[in-house]
Amino acid sequence: MLWLLLIMGSATAFSTNYPKVFGDDWTSAAQFVNEHHAAWKPLFEEFGVDAHLAEAIIFPELIRYSKWQDEIETAAVNGLYIQKGTKGANFSIGRFQMKPSFAEEVEAAWNQSALAKEYGFVFNLQPNAEARRSRIRRLSSMQGQCRYLAIFVRLQFLRHPQLLQLELREQVGMLATIYNHSFSTTWEQACHLRHQKSFHTDIIATRHTPKYCYADIAQAFIAP
Repeated sequence: MLWLLLIMGSATAFSTNYPKVFGDDWTSAAQFVNEHHAAWKPLFEEFGVDAHLAEAIIFPELIRYSKWQDEIETAAVNGLYIQKGTKGANFSIGRFQMKPSFAEEVEAAWNQSALAKEYGFVFNLQPNAEARRSRIRRLSSMQGQCRYLAIFVRLQFLRHPQLLQLELREQVGMLATIYNHSFSTTWEQACHLRHQKSFHTDIIATRHTPKYCYADIAQAFIAP
């Protein structure tokens, strides 16, 4: 059943011309990746992650990124999150649109994995302002977001060894689904959500808002 779903998904991904659908937004996002690929590549490779795979996972976020909205959300997170944690604020920030709760999950899973010993560092998970301030500092930098993304990918390969059985394009589809949904998404949930159409670029979605599959967009970007 899994393989059937993946095959069906591949057909769906290429039935929509996403560069045409998103027009200038797609072009701008692709240009942003091209301009930063050389700087990002060593950050991903530091953790043994294919840069093209990582870039495809977050490409839909680059399409709908809004600098104005990000500045507002970052300011709110800087104040309320540092003081009260995710109960105070948990907005997505930065180009890759990462939430503090996402960073917390990644850090906790990293600390409990063999990778922490292999790489020789752990994250400060204390529930205090100092740890939260450091976390926001990491999330607010491009370098920090790249490292969170790379660690996310490595941890997902540990959580879901089934990924190793997939070709690169299908790995992108499943990892993009998990990234868009939740770090703790199970394999069964990811398979179920893989073709869900919930991605949009409107500030506020209405019943007229076109919605697309996040994973299909990610796959379309990495397509040769």
